[in-house]
Amino acid sequence: MADFSLYLFWTGLVAAFMSVGIYAAYVLSATVSLRRFSAVTEAGTVTVSGATGRPNPGLGRLATSFTSFTFIALTGAVATRWSAAGYFPMANLYEFTLSFSMGVSGAYLAFETVTRQRRIGIVAMPIVAIMLGIAALFPSDIKPLVPALQNARLLTIHVSVMMISYAVLTVAFCGAFVYLLQGGEGRRRFASLPSADAAGDLAHKAVIVGFPMLAIGIALGAWWANTAWGRYWGWDPKETSALVTWLSIAAYFHASAGTGTVANAPGIRRVIPVGIRRGWRPDPMWWLVVMYVLVLFTYFAVNLWIKGLHSYAGV
Repeated sequence: MADFSLYLFWTGLVAAFMSVGIYAAYVLSATVSLRRFSAVTEAGTVTVSGATGRPNPGLGRLATSFTSFTFIALTGAVATRWSAAGYFPMANLYEFTLSFSMGVSGAYLAFETVTRQRRIGIVAMPIVAIMLGIAALFPSDIKPLVPALQNARLLTIHVSVMMISYAVLTVAFCGAFVYLLQGGEGRRRFASLPSADAAGDLAHKAVIVGFPMLAIGIALGAWWANTAWGRYWGWDPKETSALVTWLSIAAYFHASAGTGTVANAPGIRRVIPVGIRRGWRPDPMWWLVVMYVLVLFTYFAVNLWIKGLHSYAGV
């Protein structure tokens, strides 16, 4: 089963890279699809050609099909790894990155279906492909669980909820990235990509799902910490980093709620000059970029370079 899991992993990786290429072709097809326009003038009939801004639907369906194939292959890799290891395969960075890639591809497919924003795949699927490439660098040997992880129920529930929340937040980041690339609300610099408003709407819908899931994952982690280490919260690097990530999303909601800011709160506004309080504010979507940087920091830096109780990189 372990060998079959690796076979499915490499199959998913190849499918993911093919999906990236097809999504790129799908988006670029919007710039080369032409429509002829004719007009009758005093000089006669004038015909011009211009890009329609509509991508090739066949390429879009093919891209989605390869993304679905990637998700199916990675799901199979996780399932067979689970069968071979005897525990939910999220105990080291190879296993978690494999599961994370599966989660991102699945979350993206779900939001693509709901929002019909297929062109966001040009951002989402490269992330999946890169994650799988990184996973290939980590040892894939199956090893016994360390004592702190030997709780099958909490390992399955806590880590899977965190993985799903990170996957959904990845989709939110993809929407925010396209939104900012397009120039912000009401703008569309690139006709081949979704408008800023459409991308922002997808990002907001995704973060609404990911925000409470991350909170639940952190709460489940505190429950498990009390079982494993005898305390609910100890300001371990990963605990702290996950909390800061959650707070960055809270900052996004605060920033997007209206024109008010913390600086305008009673008491604070007495000491902060009005020129600063009413000055320029970055687009709230930048908070989702900050959020994803923190997700990656929590995911990689805390496991690889910062020592703590949650350092389970397996390297």
